[in-house]
Amino acid sequence: MLTKKSIFLAILFTLSMIMVACSSQEYTTAKLALQQSDWAKASEWLPKAMAVEPNNPEIPIVLGVEIYAKDSQWANMVNMFETAMGINPEKVVEVRGSFISVKDAVSNYTEFYWAQEFNIGVEQFKKIQEDPDNKPDYLETAIFHFINAATINPTDANTHATLARCYFDQGNKGAAKKAALTAVEKNPESFDANFGAGQILIRAGASSKDVLPYYEKAALIEPSNSKLLRELAGTYYDLGLKEKSIEVFENAITNEEDKIVKADLYFNLGVIHNQMKNFEGAETAFDEAFYLNEDDFEAALGMARSYEGLGDNFLNGYEGFEKDIDKAAKWFRKAEKKLKAVMILDIDNKESYQKNLELIRYKRDVAEGN
Repeated sequence: MLTKKSIFLAILFTLSMIMVACSSQEYTTAKLALQQSDWAKASEWLPKAMAVEPNNPEIPIVLGVEIYAKDSQWANMVNMFETAMGINPEKVVEVRGSFISVKDAVSNYTEFYWAQEFNIGVEQFKKIQEDPDNKPDYLETAIFHFINAATINPTDANTHATLARCYFDQGNKGAAKKAALTAVEKNPESFDANFGAGQILIRAGASSKDVLPYYEKAALIEPSNSKLLRELAGTYYDLGLKEKSIEVFENAITNEEDKIVKADLYFNLGVIHNQMKNFEGAETAFDEAFYLNEDDFEAALGMARSYEGLGDNFLNGYEGFEKDIDKAAKWFRKAEKKLKAVMILDIDNKESYQKNLELIRYKRDVAEGN
């Protein structure tokens, strides 16, 4: 009595025999060559089989996997996959003993070979940290494999973005820009593609005006990404859109939960307020930054400069301030005290702050009539 398993195997064998029987002599010859690992003969007969069976999507997939992928002829492999998809993406075919639809076979093998090449590129890139003296050789090899990965799956934005960074490290700014823009072209809704393009373009010498659309697009995709918002705010500032820059930083602060990152955002906000001569706003921002991260001597230094700026305004009646030497002296004393705190926090550079400290003391003496 036949078991269910025996019946199933018998049916499977019968189906496979029917499929073999339906194959052309050319394809049968090619498959026999593959079974014998006779790659030269298989590469000769598979194209002949395609010619006599133009509506069989299995043949181009087998040619792509067994011949072109084996020889790292990635463009030819992709072309065969596209040919198979154009014939019938839903048809079930046999590839390496497995029965699978054309679209699943194409997807699986594309992903497999893409990952293979991409990961080799990543490994080469990692070697730079271990052996920096041979960085040019590692970069060249990494780029070679990332190009292969991009050929295998041209729609993967991360591949083009990674390739762009490699080109930039290599010193090839033109190729870096092209790869970065390709990443956006292939996947315009990708945060990494748009943010990466902005970073590469600005480092390659592009103007803030050219970079802005990519940062704005990235902000639409991930509106609370603090790293992106810092770059966007800085770009607005470079373009003279200071109020918009402040708005972006305030938004980033609202959306950030990490104390250290939030401290950095407050610090950057303070820098912009300082540059705008808005010393009261700068003082508030730097004070928040220092509160969140007491080891941030730069925030403390920013506070000292804000206090000094307020002292200058009251001493000289600048920026709409009414001249008031008592208030000026008060802010100079606060600046002196905060700068001394900076000298303790950043003790290695204590001497570099000495001249600034002496200048603040001189201004304080002037305000106090000494």
